[in-house]
Amino acid sequence: MYIFIAHFFTEYVILKYLLPK
Repeated sequence: MYIFIAHFFTEYVILKYLLPK
C-alpha cells in the first residue's frame, strides 16, 4: 500500500515540478 501511495505522490511532485504554474 505504501508503495502505491509513494508512487502517486512522486508522480504528483514530478508533475508539479516539471509544470510549475
